[in-house]
Amino acid sequence: MDMEFTEEQQALQTTARSFLSTESPLSAAREMEASEDGFSRELWKKMADLGWLGLPHSEDVGGAGMGSVELVVLAKELGRTLCPSPYIQTVILAGGAIAAAGSDQQKQRLLPAIISGETVIAFALQEENALYDARGVSAKAAKDGDGYVLNGTKMFVEFASAADRVLVVARTAGEAPANEGLTLFLVDPNDVNVQLEPLNTMARDRQFQMKLDGVKVRPEDVIGTPGKAWDALEGVIERGVVALCGYMVGASESIHATTTAFAKERIQFGRPIGSFQAIQHYLALSITEILAADTTVFYAAWTLDEGEPSREIVAKAKAFAGDTFRKASDLGAQIHGGIGYDESMDTTLFLRRGKQYQLSMGGTGYWEDIIAEEILDR
Repeated sequence: MDMEFTEEQQALQTTARSFLSTESPLSAAREMEASEDGFSRELWKKMADLGWLGLPHSEDVGGAGMGSVELVVLAKELGRTLCPSPYIQTVILAGGAIAAAGSDQQKQRLLPAIISGETVIAFALQEENALYDARGVSAKAAKDGDGYVLNGTKMFVEFASAADRVLVVARTAGEAPANEGLTLFLVDPNDVNVQLEPLNTMARDRQFQMKLDGVKVRPEDVIGTPGKAWDALEGVIERGVVALCGYMVGASESIHATTTAFAKERIQFGRPIGSFQAIQHYLALSITEILAADTTVFYAAWTLDEGEPSREIVAKAKAFAGDTFRKASDLGAQIHGGIGYDESMDTTLFLRRGKQYQLSMGGTGYWEDIIAEEILDR
């Protein structure tokens, strides 16, 4: 793996950092916590105009055809300012699933609308067991003429109320934990048989419990071959997880820089607190962990792009990046002292997200189980 950015990757990083520092500073993340949608549609359209919403999609649908490494480059910059957006849910997960599983007609109908920013599609995989794979899917889809009827409950569906559609994973055959029998369905979140219940989250983002009670789905909204969704989903999910890891690494770098600057400026006992050995060692260990997480995440992205076996390295990246962000955000609040826990401080934006993102898309324990299975089965 080449650790140096290509000119294209460097340009993406430079453009994203400049754009987001102006268009989506930390104050915007705070504002979006109180907004109805949880993200700025104006910013989303600007991201589309920059070509970011088409980054991973093929050129024949208007995308850029870039890989997971480029997604991590962008995700890190989104994380530096805690930019709230449905990027992972719409562009990578829903869009990626449609690209991998959908028919040519479905791709041409749906992907250009995602890339242009016209359509937001949420992604509904998890259920009450919180597993982030096929084992957790119990929602049922029964044949109804040419279409299907869906019943079940989905959890942690991000941006569901703001979405034009939700891509739901349900079983058309078999029982959990089987990978076989899963199918993808596009569902209207405003359907009378869909009930969205907002969830209170640490990050104060827009997540929902989604109850499906006899929801009818037209044949054209059944994405791909019924019963074969997991064949397409596994790689898509890994790509989404790695992007979240990139987001967490970028956020970790940001809070560490803020904390280091504070340690240089905060005077206690007549000297900057950064001159005390205890503070120095905490900051040194934190930046070492952040660098290690950064390397692990880029390696995971590289394995995905190279088509190499990636499940174990993706698991390592998520477990380590999640722990690293949580610890870096904890340290930021602690070094700031009591005021670091005040709601008016940006440290709390990182602190709350540090814990939530550690749990998102499968918590640390979930991914550590996967790592353990891999190394013990060798």
